[in-house]
Amino acid sequence: MGSFRNRLLVLIIGLVIVTQTVTLAAVLASTAHNVEARAAEQLRSGGSFVQQLIRFRAGQLANGVAVLAADFGFREAVASGDVPTILSAARNNAQRIGADIVLLLDTRGGLLASTAPEMGAGDTSLEGLLLDTHGPRDQPSFMVFGRLSYQFFLAPVRTPDTIAWVAMGFVVDDSLAQKIRDLAGAQVTFVSHGRDGVSHVASTLPVAQRSVAADPMPSMGGKSEAPHVVQFAETDYLSFSQRLDARGDAIEVILLKPMHEVLMPYRDVRDALLLIDGIALALAAAVGTLLGRSATRPIGELVMAARRIQEGRYETAVEVSGGAEFRSLAATFNAMQKNIAEREADITHHAYHDALTELPNRTLAERRLDDLVSGAQPPAAFALILIDMRNVHDINASLGHHVGDEVLREASRRLRQNAHPDDIVARLGESQFLVIAHNCCLERSPLYADQLTGVIRTGFHLSGVSLDLHVTCGVCVYPDHGDTADKLLRRVQIALEDSHDARTRVAIYRPGRDEEHRRRLTLITDLRGAIDRDGLSLVYQPKVTMATRSVKSLEALVRWTHPQLGPISPAEFVPLAESTGGSRRLTSWVLKAAIGQMAEWRRTGLDVEVAVNLSAPDILDPELGDEILSLLRAGHVEATQLLLEITESAVMRDPHLAARNMQLLRVAGVRFAIDDFGTGHSSLSQLSMLPVDELKIDRSFITHARLGSDATTIVTSTIELGHRMGLNVVAEGVEEPEAWNLLRQLGCDFAQGFLISRPLVPADVPAFVRQANQLLPASDSTVLQIRALDQLATRFRR
Repeated sequence: MGSFRNRLLVLIIGLVIVTQTVTLAAVLASTAHNVEARAAEQLRSGGSFVQQLIRFRAGQLANGVAVLAADFGFREAVASGDVPTILSAARNNAQRIGADIVLLLDTRGGLLASTAPEMGAGDTSLEGLLLDTHGPRDQPSFMVFGRLSYQFFLAPVRTPDTIAWVAMGFVVDDSLAQKIRDLAGAQVTFVSHGRDGVSHVASTLPVAQRSVAADPMPSMGGKSEAPHVVQFAETDYLSFSQRLDARGDAIEVILLKPMHEVLMPYRDVRDALLLIDGIALALAAAVGTLLGRSATRPIGELVMAARRIQEGRYETAVEVSGGAEFRSLAATFNAMQKNIAEREADITHHAYHDALTELPNRTLAERRLDDLVSGAQPPAAFALILIDMRNVHDINASLGHHVGDEVLREASRRLRQNAHPDDIVARLGESQFLVIAHNCCLERSPLYADQLTGVIRTGFHLSGVSLDLHVTCGVCVYPDHGDTADKLLRRVQIALEDSHDARTRVAIYRPGRDEEHRRRLTLITDLRGAIDRDGLSLVYQPKVTMATRSVKSLEALVRWTHPQLGPISPAEFVPLAESTGGSRRLTSWVLKAAIGQMAEWRRTGLDVEVAVNLSAPDILDPELGDEILSLLRAGHVEATQLLLEITESAVMRDPHLAARNMQLLRVAGVRFAIDDFGTGHSSLSQLSMLPVDELKIDRSFITHARLGSDATTIVTSTIELGHRMGLNVVAEGVEEPEAWNLLRQLGCDFAQGFLISRPLVPADVPAFVRQANQLLPASDSTVLQIRALDQLATRFRR
């Protein structure tokens, strides 16, 4: 309790110091204000005193003037115009009351006599004195003569009529200002404004400061101004200005008091209070220092503990010396750092583990893998096995995410149970698991991967449903396939994609696939730009009607020459477009280019049919029909001249939707062909539902067709089937004369292949069609037909 009392005492002393300081500041501010207000009041009193003094002097002048005007001898002298007598009497009366000047004016204001030698008889500048004779007699009158200002009082000289006016005055000069300063205790300045614009200044200030002090006065609009602080000649003054209540020329009095004199009482109080406060502060600081030493050490220990917690070091308990309060605070610190450590551990666990399966996540797996390959002693070999359950998305869509989550939890449990205890099992994505298998060499890794995929492929009985998973797996091995974590993860992903493409359960990384993968990414990216910039082109391969041996139709084939990689095969970039969702844009470009070329040929007199291949997803697009019909109308091309080729696999994705979209185009006149017939998995019942016009036998059957072979049997059956269904049959890949002869014998309708012509650029098509339709119909025998075909191939070989 002793340390608590000490700290409480220190706190009280601190509060006292703060309170004392605030009180001192308030007292000093109040004192300064009161001192200044008192000085201002003194200046106002001084202004009133000046006004009273002026009125007293005016009374003196009134008495003196009255005595002089009433003197019989003076009136006789005025009446007779005896100037010496007038001046003698005037000087005697002026000396009696201490007046500075006596003037005798005629009734028009002209000067008759003056005790001031600078004013001569006949001077008319004093006419203004007579203008003010109608005001109150006790009110002083001022007028500026030359460079001096005078306070006057006038009286008429009557005999008995007014024959003249006598004026007696006091000069307003520095001596008057000095007398008032001695009485008022402030610097005094009189500013008189003559009617001719000339001002006269009488002041107790030094000559250099007088004009500065008088500057503000001409703009003074009222009788007086409130006291305020002004500065001139680098000195601050408290100033009070007042216009005297008088007739004649305006006159103002300015009372000034230096601020250092005004604030002198305040400074005395301030110095005394500061001395007292300083002594109190020194005593309080001494007491606080003595009492605070007992609390410094425990506080320092607590600060060090707080820094350890800030740095994340929670293992050291906080122990402090001192009173019970500090020990209680230390216990609170210990509880706080324990809770922080637990929460941090929980946060770290969730940051590096998957919430659903409790397996390490991608971040932790990458860190563990990086530790393995960059450690001081990396293992001799280990394998990365990346497992993907590809139908988890379908399970979520059909049975719900809760079933999909159960599948993932069960799969993770099986992997942990069947993996080696030293192996790391992690979940990388929605349906991907990674196993880092220690001491697993290149030969053993495929077997181990096949074993792990086998345990999670079948046997799932969840929510009353039996499920089989579609599992694929990619494998890469350290150090055979890479020596860094990034490279190994990239290559095991490539191996997984190879497994999916090859439809095998396990695929091991093949050297060189990095370059293929980079090429694949480059082509995917650049293909979009090529479509947008018309960087593709079309070539056209003729089809021969075997019955008439004439060329009336062509197949449009897309070509792409990459700026850096050169010519790219359609077998490479078309599947890439389909797998990345770009096939629809590619198909739109081909349709637009092909129909545009048909329109151009038609304008030149060439009327041919053109077949265009559709990608697998295209026929299921409901907007395809409107696009095609719009292009045909824009090019003025007949719909019957366009043939669309689709594969069996494309139709089998959704036979009913495909049939509906095809029927809409079929009604408009567009015809359809089933491409690569015999390689898909369609049934005859499904094919019979489709509005098709042609069957195209795949080139693989034509290439191997020989009399008596299985391929010939398939070709024969396909031609008979097509004819029975009312369809034309096209054989593609005709490259040998034997195939030409066989197809003629079997009654095939159309033939297409290198034996007839390689694909032609658009500029060569008109000439080829014209020459082919001249040579082939004239060749009756097979030998002549083959010779004509050779001749055509030679002419148009590029």
